[in-house]
Amino acid sequence: MQTRFPIDVPRRQWSQFPAEGFDLPVSGIVFDGEEEQPGVPLGGIGTGCIDVKRNGHLGRSSIFNSFAPPRDLNVPFAGVIVGKDVFCLEAEPRQGLRACTRIHYWGHYPIVDIEYELDAPVSVGLRAWSPFLPGDARDSNTPVIFFEFRVRNLVDIPQNVTALLTIPGPTSAESGSGDFTRADVKSAGLRGIHLAWQSGNYVLGCSSDGKISVGGSIDQEDWNGFTALPEMANSDSGSSISAEIALDGKGIADVHFLLAWYVPRWAGSDAHAYEHAYARQFKDAVEVAEASARQEASWLKRILAWQQEVYGEETLPVWLRDQLVNVMHTITRDSFWAGDSIPRQTWYTSDGLFGLTESPRTTPHVCNPSDWYGCLPVVFFFPELMGSLLRSYVHFQLRTGEVPLGVGEKGDFCCWPVYQIMHPMNSCVHIQLIDRLWQRELDDRVLGEFYASARSALAYMQSLDHDGDGLPELDADPVPNQFYGAWPWYGLSMYVAGFWIASIKMMGRMAQAHGDTETVTLCQQWAERASRAVEQKLWHRGSYLLYRETKNGRYSATVLANQLVGQWCARLHGIRSIYPADHIDKALQTILDTCGRGTQAGLLNAAERSGKADLTGIPHSNGIFTGECISTAATMTYEGRAQEGMERARRMMEAIVIGEGAGWELPNILNAEGKIIHGTDFYQMMILWSLPLALAGHGIHEACAKGSFIDRILMSSMSGD
Repeated sequence: MQTRFPIDVPRRQWSQFPAEGFDLPVSGIVFDGEEEQPGVPLGGIGTGCIDVKRNGHLGRSSIFNSFAPPRDLNVPFAGVIVGKDVFCLEAEPRQGLRACTRIHYWGHYPIVDIEYELDAPVSVGLRAWSPFLPGDARDSNTPVIFFEFRVRNLVDIPQNVTALLTIPGPTSAESGSGDFTRADVKSAGLRGIHLAWQSGNYVLGCSSDGKISVGGSIDQEDWNGFTALPEMANSDSGSSISAEIALDGKGIADVHFLLAWYVPRWAGSDAHAYEHAYARQFKDAVEVAEASARQEASWLKRILAWQQEVYGEETLPVWLRDQLVNVMHTITRDSFWAGDSIPRQTWYTSDGLFGLTESPRTTPHVCNPSDWYGCLPVVFFFPELMGSLLRSYVHFQLRTGEVPLGVGEKGDFCCWPVYQIMHPMNSCVHIQLIDRLWQRELDDRVLGEFYASARSALAYMQSLDHDGDGLPELDADPVPNQFYGAWPWYGLSMYVAGFWIASIKMMGRMAQAHGDTETVTLCQQWAERASRAVEQKLWHRGSYLLYRETKNGRYSATVLANQLVGQWCARLHGIRSIYPADHIDKALQTILDTCGRGTQAGLLNAAERSGKADLTGIPHSNGIFTGECISTAATMTYEGRAQEGMERARRMMEAIVIGEGAGWELPNILNAEGKIIHGTDFYQMMILWSLPLALAGHGIHEACAKGSFIDRILMSSMSGD
């Protein structure tokens, strides 16, 4: 197979096909290049990233510390010269410019494979990637992108070809400077250019043989009438590099470029800065480039190995295998990882400060609810980073035990805590996040560090139970009090009750392991009291009420799709059922009959008993929360309705990935037609990693056991086998 993947794969549908570097068929979607949607973001954990769009352009970039929002480049970056003909490797032909006749695009984060068809005697393939290695946070924190071009001579006549790569440098706002210095790079089998300014630097290099040339940036207008790389100027922050290739008839040659960057400090605010974690490994971009060039083959082998473990997991549907791989891109797009803060603080450890911004373009802050939806891959594959994230919440936890909804704003990701919004949820979520990390290996050190914080959060929950039934009484005025913040609920809520009961049971189990017998007894009695209140006050005609306010008789019989969220929490954490089996089964059927009736894109958040939409909290009452739909699908799967649950999950992901083309800018809310109405780049969607556990009937601890799916991914990632 000359191309890295077959270019005749059907478009815009999940398929299995052979691909270079894999022993088994992969699972994925091949897109055409004329589409304008974003593509795979390339970069590591907390390094910043650059999108490689499907039309042959670079998209959004945060490598020079433009985080929230990232900088939008939207420029071509690659080309080839065949004889005297210059081709820009982009989909949109412009006047006087030769472009591709067709682009074939397959993304499998952290890799994008692209095949370019040209009106020329050669074809070109590109494999661009960055090191993202489950189990290896250090190597995954390397600020580098590899661009591996493959040029194929389609005829018997020898061809002289030049491969080109150009990268826009930092803006004046990013660099704080208009003056840049350049130096040649000639070391460790690497040749290229090192461009520096006062606060950072980058390397554009090539590790291939042959004549290598460097120049200034190739702007969009420069591709017209292109004859040579632009001259370098001190005011030009961009760079270009080329490699000449002599191809025999029907010959094939590879050219390996790389981009390494080093901008060690970013300003969170006027008074608060951070130092990138990668600055602890490297002193400049030259060191990054040299180390990366040495590791290139090993890293790629390891990436392909862990991906093959996912693609080869035949217990999972094809669409899910693809999405488990690709959804990890949200870690790169949304993560911050600082080795230190400036001025320095004392509450974090040598692991530094790690966080995921809920959405760099929509709601840029570290957010407790989004961690609850999306942190499972961090727990599975980077537990040290999960510990760092938890330390931030512990640091900002009040003496009352209240845990903030979120912390930070834009690039200042570890300050500005927010309290008293969704406060009935946040402290019980904190208990669950601690339990997830503990359940991974039942490591005593987790409880040794975090038990006191979990117990304090439990005490805060106790303070919210004013009538002694074991559950909080909600008052939606004036601020949101649960995750459906635009939708007012009052009194006893089934959704919130489920979180509470599951968290209380988790706390009791942690207390047992920690030798806190008083809390064990408290939790046993509390959970029984809360469960009794739910069944007596909320069970109603085949499902649970949305809410009931006892003092004035106000209630809502609207059917919430994720009303059994507490059951999902329990099963995910290895706790047996918290509701009567017959009520679970009847409620799930009612959900399918109501919330499933009004959409083909998964499950509506809620619906009236008649199946009509509930309009009392638009868009939260009548839309589709993406994370909530997956949680409900997982509950169905755990409870013996795998076919129905997985089909609802597939429909929603099909609407997002294929219908909206948004697989690499994942949304927060869809409407009933499956159209995006809110959010971009939400890492909440890593909740997809709960579905393999639901299909196997496993909790977190069992799912991480030796020989498990998670363990095999980790072993493959570390060994490359």
